[in-house]
Amino acid sequence: MRLIYNFFLIYYLLKDIFNQKIILTSVFVLQFRDIVSGVVHLHELGIIHRDLKPQNVLINKEKSLCAKLSDMGISKRLLENMSSLGHNATGGGSSGWQAPEQLDQGRQTRAVDIFSLGCVLFFCMTGGRHPFGQNLELDINIVKNRKNLFLVQFIPEAEDLISCLLNHEPDLRIRNDSIGERESWGCYITTFKRSETRLSFLRDTSDRVELEDREISSNLLRALESIATTALGGKWDEKMEPTFIANIGRYRRYKFNSVRDLLRVMRNKLNHYGELPQEIQELVGPVPEGYNDYFANRFPRLLIEVYNVICKHCKEEECFQRYFKNDD
Repeated sequence: MRLIYNFFLIYYLLKDIFNQKIILTSVFVLQFRDIVSGVVHLHELGIIHRDLKPQNVLINKEKSLCAKLSDMGISKRLLENMSSLGHNATGGGSSGWQAPEQLDQGRQTRAVDIFSLGCVLFFCMTGGRHPFGQNLELDINIVKNRKNLFLVQFIPEAEDLISCLLNHEPDLRIRNDSIGERESWGCYITTFKRSETRLSFLRDTSDRVELEDREISSNLLRALESIATTALGGKWDEKMEPTFIANIGRYRRYKFNSVRDLLRVMRNKLNHYGELPQEIQELVGPVPEGYNDYFANRFPRLLIEVYNVICKHCKEEECFQRYFKNDD
């Protein structure tokens, strides 16, 4: 006998809350991938669901859990070669889960499902919370773009993905065919779940950018330094202990507003960890977990910002291939 669960209650399978922090499990990853696959399939057929919400996703429990989209009573098929249902399309969606353009009864495209998908993802990650508030204020906040992603800020990758899904402008939302590839989700849960892999990626990035000529200022270097404000949150030396800064200053001078230089420090100290003074080893912690946490706690957006740069400029290079595999 098959057991069907409503997705509205699935978060009990997905989270362990401690001090409002949610530990995501592989179960959640699989469920979310199922939902994305369902949305992508509908869109490939030219169908817009128009009513994505937790209540309309069912969990099928047989040998393994899988998620299925349901209740397509108001779904619409796009006419051939059309990308929009047009301004005359009526209805569509449930209060609190509709995209702003649905609420305005304007142009409805596949992007309305992408918006709803972002709300569903946030709901599951936060144990039933909504990014736009509660009950009666939801639709007003959606139209006025008043979202609060505070509860997922401790996972920058997830926050980045949800922000893209919930972009107020339909044309700026992440495409459904690239959700699974985006670092914000797949990378955090799969490829970059282990501290060792995170450190390895940042070290490989440092090795790669060292090949670039500072004087010429390549596109890669310009892109890397353009994320400094977001990735570093200011001068990086101000977030580290004086003893650590004094130690690295013995060997060379660094630009404290440079992403490239921070990556170089991380790489060099990692490569020569055994040669570090005892007090520095105790400060940065053991490799890989402690060392990764030392930098991740100080620069929580470094990994995702660097990854997005590499994804754009170096994804096809052999040294980065293993970080972009989309294995299930």
